[in-house]
Amino acid sequence: MSVIPKQRGSLVQSYISTLFQFDEVEVRGPDAVQFISNFTTADIQGLQKDEGCDGFFCDARGRILEMAVLVRNDDGLRIRVARGHGHGLAAHIDRYHIREDLTISQSQEELHSVLMSGSQIKIWLKEYFDISLPAKRYQQLQARDRDNPFSTRLTSVKLMPVDWVSSEGFLIIVPGDRKDVLQSSLLAAGLQNSADEMIAYLRLQQGWPSANDIPEKTLPQEVGLNDRTISFKKGCYLGQETVARLDAFGHVNRRLVVLAVKQGESLIVGDNVASNNKVVSQVTSVGSLGKHEATLVMAIIPLKSMQQEANLTVGGKSANVVSTVLLETLMT
Repeated sequence: MSVIPKQRGSLVQSYISTLFQFDEVEVRGPDAVQFISNFTTADIQGLQKDEGCDGFFCDARGRILEMAVLVRNDDGLRIRVARGHGHGLAAHIDRYHIREDLTISQSQEELHSVLMSGSQIKIWLKEYFDISLPAKRYQQLQARDRDNPFSTRLTSVKLMPVDWVSSEGFLIIVPGDRKDVLQSSLLAAGLQNSADEMIAYLRLQQGWPSANDIPEKTLPQEVGLNDRTISFKKGCYLGQETVARLDAFGHVNRRLVVLAVKQGESLIVGDNVASNNKVVSQVTSVGSLGKHEATLVMAIIPLKSMQQEANLTVGGKSANVVSTVLLETLMT
């Protein structure tokens, strides 16, 4: 799903990162899947056990409350959202829970996540998980045995393929009290955490947003992940009227995009994005490989600011939208 040509391709061959941390909300019971379907843009009815997908949770006006990964389990769903967001999501859906046969809970045991990819990492993973066959994105992969050293009595280790930084990444999720055990195993295998700046750069190179890239009052279509997050054929859900109206009759006036900034190594989140010297947005993510490479940033900016005659700057430095594919989509 990369939005720009890969630069320094060797950097994506092997990495480990702890930048992606999550809360987990569990909804269990006979009515769990139908109940959650009433609140997410994703079509989750067809998910089989251990399969997952992306989706938004919106308010009644169609504005995004949370971006989530939803995974089907034996009797309901696990919903993973950014760290610190689980309580809010659980409270949001619980307000609508009246007579449905289900329970809503946020994991009481803090989870710890490590994003990983590369040939060395696959060798390490094969010791603990069945990853010999290709797996779907977000498919929950099973541990090889019950004595997996990263599991606890109450919470088992989880592994799923993700494409947020490269097409061959894995996210391993362990109970918080197994964090040190996992870290020791990785170090023993010679695997080290990659610099946060590099991981952020690769995420932006892949075009993948974090929760921080989706400010309040953002509409689902403004994020640009329609194919992955929105079903235009499913039944009603909270906020659907706005989403359907935009799809049928209108278009968004702004979009989340990645910008390349030359000599932008000093840029920070919150820097102004300007078009023809008029501030139109602020930077929500920054990724850099050093002063010899263009810095990548993410921001939601008006479509008119990306027209050919617009002079885009970020933090006063010249910038350009790096994805012509995105631009073609935006302007249609």
